[in-house]
Amino acid sequence: MDKVKEKEWNELRSLYQEMRALRESVHEEGNALYAEWEPSITRPAFRLSAKNLAYYLALRRRDIRMLQSRLSKWGLSSLGRTESKVLQQLDAIVRNLALMAGEIKQLDDYPKTPEKFPGRKKLATEAKALLGEAPVHRTTRIMVTLPEQAATDKDFLVRLLERGMDIARINCAHDDSAVWLQMVENLQAAQKIAGKSCRIYFDIAGPKIRVDAVLSEKEKPRLKVGEQFFLTADAAFNDLKHYPIILFSESLNHFDELEIDSPVILDDGVLEGRVVERKPQGVVVQVKKTARAKGIRIKPEKGLNFPDSVFKLPILTEKDRKDLLVAVEEADLVGFSFVRGSKDVVAIQKVLTEQAGTEAAAAIPLVIKIETVEAVNHLPELIVAAAGKNPLAIMIARGDLAAEAGFLRLSELQEEILWICEAAHIPVIWSTQVLENMVKNGVPTRAEMSDATMAAQAECVMLNKGAFVEEGITLLDAILVQSQQNQSKKTAQLRALKIARKALRKTKK
Repeated sequence: MDKVKEKEWNELRSLYQEMRALRESVHEEGNALYAEWEPSITRPAFRLSAKNLAYYLALRRRDIRMLQSRLSKWGLSSLGRTESKVLQQLDAIVRNLALMAGEIKQLDDYPKTPEKFPGRKKLATEAKALLGEAPVHRTTRIMVTLPEQAATDKDFLVRLLERGMDIARINCAHDDSAVWLQMVENLQAAQKIAGKSCRIYFDIAGPKIRVDAVLSEKEKPRLKVGEQFFLTADAAFNDLKHYPIILFSESLNHFDELEIDSPVILDDGVLEGRVVERKPQGVVVQVKKTARAKGIRIKPEKGLNFPDSVFKLPILTEKDRKDLLVAVEEADLVGFSFVRGSKDVVAIQKVLTEQAGTEAAAAIPLVIKIETVEAVNHLPELIVAAAGKNPLAIMIARGDLAAEAGFLRLSELQEEILWICEAAHIPVIWSTQVLENMVKNGVPTRAEMSDATMAAQAECVMLNKGAFVEEGITLLDAILVQSQQNQSKKTAQLRALKIARKALRKTKK
């Protein structure tokens, strides 16, 4: 054997030993993690998925980039698509390396894993059960936030269904139960007219901190970079000579958590500021950045985020509990906002059990909205707590998540959430500002088109309400169809390229 062949042979055998050791470590660590979770899992359909998630976490706690390059050299999987069935993928690679290195003579000589993980078929099954049957021509569903018009205009809903709406979202942060019930009634009638089924999703508002009112000596004050405003929950505070006052929507004392230099974000990042002074009634905030040079006009109901501060808010307000009574009766899916970890999930499940009974509560499909970095950090435990008892989907609520994590990190977090959810066979809903300019103004931006294409990795994409939402559905439908011809989750679909055909035709001439 010459030196080159001997070197390659030794490299192959070393790679085999390394992959075998990795497989055994992932198996051992994953089983240990699953053993911690198992007592809390009462839903049989989630057990194998939870175990696969545990294996995936055991694998991804390691940096395997160098190993990926070495595997690719030998034409083997680089472990980049292991999410849905981790152990089978590792076993397949080890088995192939064993054959190549002469460690075994035939495939049957390698010990088989007793458990078979269903992979993406399981994810598709879960998505169908929660989100409904996907249309024949695409695998990603379209969710649409219903405007108040849906309560009075049945024909509008018929048009949304005909354009491609698969799930209707009712935002419980707006309107009231009378309006929501009318929306549901009209949607049921519209489904019969359109000959198409549509799931109903009630989105419970949750403990979002919002602007209740803006007080100022000016009629329509704008806040510019360098200017200050006062943030308070005390409606009696009226020192308007020094700065505009922004009132909290919650009459809670949050200010103990806000220190000097703590960031304050308004309206999903349209305005960013820092705390520069603390007072008994609240804090003074200096504007550091705005989306427009001429300044920003702050309006009531806009959200407030405090990325570096953790407020101990109850996961369900009194309003939320009342809204849940309607949602449990009318909704196919119930969504919860600002869930931070497994304790919040347990609290939600407890309230559902109190309202609907143990058996009925366990059958309610939940949508957990990921809106904070804290939720991302606790995503595995959060998923196990929720899916261990209820059918579950995860929504990537990118508006608040970007405000909390920053725009630079948002794209990374989106990917991580998609990977973790695929490993747990949990469907994902991609939301916030999808084709926003198109829906509001009738013309998409180039960045929006790329963003919507990436959204095709999820099992559902949400459009918000707007004057051109009907046209937005049509465009999104076309984008999803085109995208899914080229990619399925992270896997490229190698359809024949017209460019390649043309190039080969030229050579033949």
